[in-house]
Amino acid sequence: MRRSVRIPDRSEITADTPLSLGVAARLAFPDESMSGLALRNAATRGDLGHAKLGGCVYTTLADIERMVSACWVKAEPRRSGRQGAPAEAAKDEEAGAALAGALRICEEMRQRFSKKKS
Repeated sequence: MRRSVRIPDRSEITADTPLSLGVAARLAFPDESMSGLALRNAATRGDLGHAKLGGCVYTTLADIERMVSACWVKAEPRRSGRQGAPAEAAKDEEAGAALAGALRICEEMRQRFSKKKS
């Protein structure tokens, strides 16, 4: 049977107070979108600063804030039409050149084989 863990009031902790991962997840993500296990996985990957004490993993709200800010994705402006980036245009040109080369080889082979049959 699991013992219930007391969730401290926000006024009782600072940004650098060591918290177990489950408690830290409940405080940092009150909508329960992040669990202690998800924070443990982030710590294992090296995304979340943490401390291991006596077999338990602890983190701080400041470490969670750093992780979230490092993972934040900036929105890019939408492009309209088929105007791709210069890299996309270069890829299209390369693909067109490759196709043209393949078609030229096929045509040469067709001509060689048609001459042998005659």
